[in-house]
Amino acid sequence: MRKSWMKGAALVLAAVMCASALGGCAKKAEAKPVYTFNGEAVDADLTTFLLRYSQAGVDETYGTMFSSYYGQSMWTLDLSGTGEVYETTYKNEFGESLRRMLLAEEHAGDYGVELTDEEKAAITEAASKFLADNDQEALDSMSATQETVEKALTLYTLQSKVEKEMTKDVDTNVSDEEAAQKTVSYIGYTPTTEAETEAESETEADLIMTEAEEAVTEAETAAVETEEADKTSSADETEAAAVSETEAEPETEDPALAAAKEKYSAMAEEKLAEIQSGAVTFEDAAQEVKDEGNTAITASSYTFGDDDTYPAAEIREAVEGLEDGTLVDHIVESNGTYYILHMDDAFNEAATEHKKEEIVAQRRNDMINEAYNGWIEKESWETDAAALALISLTDRVYSAPEKPETEADEAGTEAEIIAETEADAEAGTEADLIAETEAE
Repeated sequence: MRKSWMKGAALVLAAVMCASALGGCAKKAEAKPVYTFNGEAVDADLTTFLLRYSQAGVDETYGTMFSSYYGQSMWTLDLSGTGEVYETTYKNEFGESLRRMLLAEEHAGDYGVELTDEEKAAITEAASKFLADNDQEALDSMSATQETVEKALTLYTLQSKVEKEMTKDVDTNVSDEEAAQKTVSYIGYTPTTEAETEAESETEADLIMTEAEEAVTEAETAAVETEEADKTSSADETEAAAVSETEAEPETEDPALAAAKEKYSAMAEEKLAEIQSGAVTFEDAAQEVKDEGNTAITASSYTFGDDDTYPAAEIREAVEGLEDGTLVDHIVESNGTYYILHMDDAFNEAATEHKKEEIVAQRRNDMINEAYNGWIEKESWETDAAALALISLTDRVYSAPEKPETEADEAGTEAEIIAETEADAEAGTEADLIAETEAE
């Protein structure tokens, strides 16, 4: 069966969000229009339904994970490092998504796109099924009516068909040279002091810094640096000279860290010599590291192309031009780690083919963005911030109810559906899904 993002949407609408899965449901309040598109208010119930529906997917996929890790709702976290909570960030992104849906509907005629009678009938059937599968309290909390759900499915379907037409002439030819990928394995020795080793005995959750945390850290660091720069620029020459003199003083390296560097550097050199002598293969040495589970000594691999900015420049330069099965003849130091490098595959065919698909997908995305951006310049879009603020994403949590084993085997969880469908956003439409689902 063909899959697409739209198909995941229909399955969720038709089967996932049941009343028993809603927490903290409230009676429906009179909705106020949030958006104005080309001078006309966008239906408030449609806005609420689409926002609640997309919220459900995010809560189901990521909500529990973030709550477990941070001890609070993901919607109250600053995940982007911009100083605003994720609820605000998400609402802004949602607004742009809705805007694109309405633009696609308005310009569908430019591409000769319209719904077939079969698609209309399938949409009506799917909307009816969704309403039947949820109780009234749940439907009210989402502003879900037959008309609203049908309109949402219509917008999804039209957008999918319009974007398919936008990209029908995309260049799908990608040369091996443009997409070439290589795979390099490594054994890395990261100097670790005794105190750091003791800290590593803590739980894995305490050790891992997520991308969100890194973004926050970078943002805070940037803010501090900016503030310090402003202070320095406004200080008199004497104060600036004093600051400069202080900054020029060399830092004294921690003796424990210095000893650790010497130790781990020697360990890397010793292991490299052992591999070079033939006493052990690189593969066996790497597997031994993995089996030991020492966090200070790791073994893994990188797959990358010439245009990538990762791994670090020192690593990319060290393996440049090497043939398959070549061991780099020296230790490469990068970002405080000592690496033994091995060129596994100078031209990874499978990875190269995957990269070609990524390049074509990016071309499609660029064409789609170009079309939308052209329309946006000629269309008007306004947001009532106060009305948008009334729709809180923290006052309830939508999640999938437990399903009978047979149903789970047949349809899978929502997260699995999303993972599968997002990986193949090209094929099929909403109506295709409904027809295929019913056929199954």
